[in-house]
Amino acid sequence: MLNFEIRYTKALVILCILAVIFIGLSFVLPIEYSYENHFLENLEVVILFLGIVICIGKIRDFILYDSIKFYVASIIIYILMIGRELSWGRVFYPIGMDKNGEQIFVKVHELWYGSVVYPIVGILILIALILLVVYFYQSRRQGICWYIPLGEFLFFIVTSILSQCVFDRGLVQFGNYNQLLEESCEIIAYISLVCCTYDISFKRRYIHIRYFSIR
Repeated sequence: MLNFEIRYTKALVILCILAVIFIGLSFVLPIEYSYENHFLENLEVVILFLGIVICIGKIRDFILYDSIKFYVASIIIYILMIGRELSWGRVFYPIGMDKNGEQIFVKVHELWYGSVVYPIVGILILIALILLVVYFYQSRRQGICWYIPLGEFLFFIVTSILSQCVFDRGLVQFGNYNQLLEESCEIIAYISLVCCTYDISFKRRYIHIRYFSIR
């Protein structure tokens, strides 16, 4: 039921161009741009919010009614990702700066709502997983095929790995540029995810029966 399509779309071309631009900018932009609650972090939030807008548009213009479950689950995932980028609200409570000029924020458990953050996150993850599993099961029962753009999907996987596993953990060292490279790859990953959300489609598979007669 899962079909990965190789499509040379405008989105894929734009992703390639943006990847080159952002990686190049990583060696030019001030290191401060990669700090928490700064330019690149806030840009990531804007991109993820665009993903929510796209999901809402898909729900409004749905072709297959059951696909609403997928987009509701996607909205929940985007909300969780925005929450993560905002450190679950910590960025709104700065308490000072470190020696590098980066803001210091209160810890999650020190927030006035800190005790309910992780339980709510857990519940939302569970709801999203249930919606996706139910829709996938319904798709198998009803002959609905999921068409996923392979190019955008691979872009998301590769740039996510580069961001979180390579540059964040310092497996490849570029000195002070590592943090900028991490954030730049994360931006490309989020743009890829939004493009994937926009281009993914669901189509019902019909069985064609040929009637014939024996003479």
